[in-house]
Amino acid sequence: MRKLIKNEQGLTLVEILATLVLLGIVFVGIMSVFSQMTLFNDKTYTKLDTMNLARQEMSEIKSVAYPKLITDITTNIAATTYDDFSVAADPYYLFAKNEDGYTYEMRLYKIPKLVGDANIASLYQVHLQVKKGTQLNSETYGYIESK
Repeated sequence: MRKLIKNEQGLTLVEILATLVLLGIVFVGIMSVFSQMTLFNDKTYTKLDTMNLARQEMSEIKSVAYPKLITDITTNIAATTYDDFSVAADPYYLFAKNEDGYTYEMRLYKIPKLVGDANIASLYQVHLQVKKGTQLNSETYGYIESK
């Protein structure tokens, strides 16, 4: 009978409480990772959305501008696509517009980046930035052909 009393196979209240505390610490650590993942996913979604907006805007700019002289390109972009047009300091023209809560800023460089003999007079670099408020969300580069 004494062997049975000394050989108890149970857990004490202290052991159970210690286990619960350790599980609580691990659970809190895991839950903080989930909240960070949600924040990261939101930022990724916003970045992808603005990248697609930038690509779409770049294709619209090229369709409006192609193929003309640089003076016609600037006039055409200002007249059809962008609301606000200002001549910035050299080496670029600055166009801007606000649409659907985003600000599009386009810099069209005045000096051609590439000049060649392949039936293209020159290629002008376009730098497009998409902003939400003052925060830059996406940017892309492209070229407009001038003949």
